[in-house]
Amino acid sequence: MATDSETDQSSTPVAVEIQNLLLDTRLARGLTTVVDSTNVHVHVRNGLLARARYWQRPIVAVLFDVPLATVEARNESRDRAVVPVRIVREHHQLLSIPALLYDEGFTGVYRISELGAAGAPQ
Repeated sequence: MATDSETDQSSTPVAVEIQNLLLDTRLARGLTTVVDSTNVHVHVRNGLLARARYWQRPIVAVLFDVPLATVEARNESRDRAVVPVRIVREHHQLLSIPALLYDEGFTGVYRISELGAAGAPQ
């Protein structure tokens, strides 16, 4: 919405503003809301948690905890822009664990450890 290129990271601040506006709008109305992003950094998750608390809504994490080799293979086979390997590895190292996500304030954590042939959870 903020750029014509999914690889344009310079649009991140504006994209976050748009995301937060949509989040607040949906949460204020009590609507189920999904944020589809990596959220590997604690400070980013804290912002989402704060919004959920403000609007008195539960917040659930879906943790795709798959082996690094699987992530790298999926990245290489993408039809769209491939994420640089160093970024994939950095994000993989930053993955949290369910106990820590609960400690942060998530009300539920769904851990996906295997992916099917089409990339769907098994």
